[in-house]
Amino acid sequence: MKSGNAWRLVCALLALVVGVFLPMSPADTWTNAGRDSEVSGAPQVGPDNLGDARRAAGEAGLQAQVLKQGAGQLAAGIGEAQGQAQQLIDAIAAAQSGSQELADGMVQLQAGTGQLGAGATQLADSIGEIVGQISGFEAVRGQVVSAIDRSLEELKDAKDPEAVQARESLKELREQAQTAQLPPDAMARMNQLRDGSRDLANQLAVPGYGFHDGIYTATSGSAELAAGLRELQAQTGQATGGIDELVAGVERINQMAGMNADKVGAVRAAIPVPAVAPGADGGEPAGPTLAPVAAMLLAAMAVLGGTALSAAAWFASRGRWWILGIGSVVLAAAGTILAGVIGSGFGVQEYGVAFAGLLLGTLANAGLASVFNRAFGAGVGLGSAGVLALVQTGLVGWVWRTATTAQVDQVWVTLSQAAPMHWATTAVSAAGNGGDYRGIISAVLLSALLAVVGLVGARGTDRQMSR
Repeated sequence: MKSGNAWRLVCALLALVVGVFLPMSPADTWTNAGRDSEVSGAPQVGPDNLGDARRAAGEAGLQAQVLKQGAGQLAAGIGEAQGQAQQLIDAIAAAQSGSQELADGMVQLQAGTGQLGAGATQLADSIGEIVGQISGFEAVRGQVVSAIDRSLEELKDAKDPEAVQARESLKELREQAQTAQLPPDAMARMNQLRDGSRDLANQLAVPGYGFHDGIYTATSGSAELAAGLRELQAQTGQATGGIDELVAGVERINQMAGMNADKVGAVRAAIPVPAVAPGADGGEPAGPTLAPVAAMLLAAMAVLGGTALSAAAWFASRGRWWILGIGSVVLAAAGTILAGVIGSGFGVQEYGVAFAGLLLGTLANAGLASVFNRAFGAGVGLGSAGVLALVQTGLVGWVWRTATTAQVDQVWVTLSQAAPMHWATTAVSAAGNGGDYRGIISAVLLSALLAVVGLVGARGTDRQMSR
């Protein structure tokens, strides 16, 4: 294979690959983003008795979309409620755990309070005894002073040295006893200590006092709180199961709403668009209309005709350019005339675009066959081109026929977009139905590129060199 032929083969394959990424979806050829906002079936030519069905399908589509949106919002709301319910359950579980710890702590505090009460009672009894003893100190001191005074009276005339010494000692003792007395407020403080210790002991150990009864009440209340939260936790666990079932049910509703919307959309897609718009006189043309299947058949004629013209030109001894040129123009003209006959509302623009699409489609397939001839030789090349033409006819025909009544998987649409027949069909169908202009431009440019790559530079000597 020569480098020039290899270069042409690479360019041709690259053009086929580029077609996959360009906007040439079948549905775009009979809808326009700036004009049509909803999915509809492919146009039909001829009487239309589906007005009532089309209106009913439109209303059902709107209601299905409302249902789908509502179900989606319901599912989102239930999902948020489920999350909040889980947060509530976690909070209740934490509260139950804390309340149980509180109840256990209150039991321990109650036991400690009982022990403190017993100790406080012993302390209060001891303080009471001490205060009682201190209270009798003044009486005892007075009795001691009186006894010393009596002894001094008895010894005042004694001459005995020991008696005199004893009298002096008694005088000193009397002075000490006289001065040994408690401060004026000491007894008041001792009485306060006694009363306070007794009140503390009563608060800790005697029923009926505020602290004692409060501890017991708090202990009982904490136990009841823990029990109540345990029951609430068990009930919320059951409620969680109900919420999960509700969420599952809402999800099913949401899925069914989506399926319902998809099915209604499929029904609407299966109802063809009318060729005329209702009017006072029975209907006026709403614009050019051409059945996409008819456009596909015209493109198939261009594909097969272009391959046949390439074979005829290859084996012709001379005038191969006349064969390709005149044959392509005749095929394109015939296809354009048929498009006007089959369709309706065609004007100069529609005829011109359809003619350009079919002409370039014919030349593109002739150029692709020519590339195969130069790359692999006449036998293998023409055989490959013929097989490819038949494969295109089957694949592209099936994709476009299915797309007029249902949604086609994107994988098949992608494969179809790599075929020159798809490009020609896109140009003719978009021209005949006022479809997206981007599809027309993409189809025309790709077909022109493939035609130039395959046909420009071909010479009569190529045939002899390839034999």
